[in-house]
Amino acid sequence: MSHPSGKRSRLVRNLLLTIPVCIYMFSYMYLAWYHARFNLLTTVVHESGKFTLTEDILYASHFLGHIPVHTMLAFLFTGVCLSLTGGIPPAVFSKPAPRRLLISLSLFLALSLAGSILFFGFDDTAAFILQQKQSEHLSGGGGSWNLHLPSSMLLFCFIPVYLAAIFWFIGRRLELSGKGIAHIVISSALLVLMTLLVNGSLSSIAEIWQAPRYLAHSVRELATFPLTYFPLPLYFILAKEDQAYQPARQQKRSLVILLIILAALFFAGITYQAVVSLNAGISALAQKPAFAKGGMLDIPYLLASHYFEHFLDTIFFSLLVLLLYDRALRTNSSAE
Repeated sequence: MSHPSGKRSRLVRNLLLTIPVCIYMFSYMYLAWYHARFNLLTTVVHESGKFTLTEDILYASHFLGHIPVHTMLAFLFTGVCLSLTGGIPPAVFSKPAPRRLLISLSLFLALSLAGSILFFGFDDTAAFILQQKQSEHLSGGGGSWNLHLPSSMLLFCFIPVYLAAIFWFIGRRLELSGKGIAHIVISSALLVLMTLLVNGSLSSIAEIWQAPRYLAHSVRELATFPLTYFPLPLYFILAKEDQAYQPARQQKRSLVILLIILAALFFAGITYQAVVSLNAGISALAQKPAFAKGGMLDIPYLLASHYFEHFLDTIFFSLLVLLLYDRALRTNSSAE
């Protein structure tokens, strides 16, 4: 039986699939225009000036270094979904789903590790995994974890607002619940523990938040996650939500106030990051490959190539979120 907001829900789900596809399509078109050639698969497009588009898409060692970041964010994303909606009955999920997801995730990680060692070498793979490498030309510095720390912190404010806006638009009932609190606590613990592990103390956070290079990278990450990462698992979650629809009702004032505070904190944080980055000169902070026109890459190029660089990451994030969400629903259901 369809519900009154069914059309809006289907529209949003279609958009959630369409947006990442369009982002990759327009990014490819921009890179093709920039390099004045249509076939980019064998063209060096990575900002390091070393990798072709194919290597950029399948940059496995780079992806493996980002697993701690994406694991933390997957727990956060799952926890917020559960906390805002209370989840949906697991009966709408097919029984073998957790097994299929776990097998798919395990196989994906195994192939990524093998491909990384085979094509990018053991040393490069180990350096990224051990958080000893941030990019092709930059080693040390807490690896990918530190590089993503400012954006990761702001995503704790952004993800609840992002999800609440989508759920509200499709008419989904929003209510704070404790069903996702464990996932949010795990995510918060990972943020603290990994920061301590790679830096030895939390004082490094203040230093990172004053470094233009880190903040510029954060702005680019925050222009990536909502467009290519988050839509994919959310599409499948909403597809199941429609089968267990609960009509919207007036939101509690406490939830609205909380979302307003989080939105304000996120806006203040990203504004600060953008101002510091622009004052320092984003193009000047970026790498300068031989193909860069005028000796520097422009902002559209830095964004376009960046989307492809995180292609493997989006697959891992989506699989992990769906696995965590499915298992949480089944656990909550059995407990009830």
